Amino acid sequence: MRRVSGRGRLVTLGVIGAVLVTGGVAEAVARHSAADRFADRMERRLHTGVDVGFGPTPVMLQLARGTFPRVQVSGQDATFRRFSGVDLEAELDDVVRTGDGLSVRDSRVTAELPHDALTAALGTVTDGALGGAATVTTDPASGELVVVAGPAGRILVGFRPVLNKTGEASIRFERTDVRIGDRLVPPALADQLLQNAAPREVDLSGLPLALEPNSLSVTATGLRLDLTGGRTTVKA
Repeated sequence: MRRVSGRGRLVTLGVIGAVLVTGGVAEAVARHSAADRFADRMERRLHTGVDVGFGPTPVMLQLARGTFPRVQVSGQDATFRRFSGVDLEAELDDVVRTGDGLSVRDSRVTAELPHDALTAALGTVTDGALGGAATVTTDPASGELVVVAGPAGRILVGFRPVLNKTGEASIRFERTDVRIGDRLVPPALADQLLQNAAPREVDLSGLPLALEPNSLSVTATGLRLDLTGGRTTVKA
């Protein structure tokens, strides 16, 4: 048997290393390019930048097959219906390139609506009635949002978010207790104080990816909305 010299081994290892490096660079370029194309489609719909991931399977292999088993999308400060500043996490399964876009088998999305987003959307519910800027905070124990308004922030208006999944899906914000400091305001007086401010409702029908709401929860940092979608096509 012919022995391989030390120099020969070094040359062989160098060639193998070069191949691995070249393949790694090609994979990185392919992954970056594919992520940019996916992000461009999502950013036009969410009005914010997003990060896109494809899992551990090499993207070059996924591109060759024309299908992506799992695509992860995350974005901050997105626009979601009348809410802005929303944080989103999404998983799309079996994404296939088609002639006019992408086909998606199913999807799961979590939207986190922080206090600032709720304030921008709901803080004006008391405008003209209580005066001054209002802010929105949350009370997970009671499952309510609290609009803080009035002089020195002593007026507290509770709203309970209710998820409607029948018919036209929506989130309805139903007014509960109104307090001035520690004192509970009688409902009739609260109506006068708030000038019968109507509850707000946010339409959730016709969402991208055929998404439909599954659950809504009040958290320490805002509202969390979980949605799922079935087979659909994302146009290019």
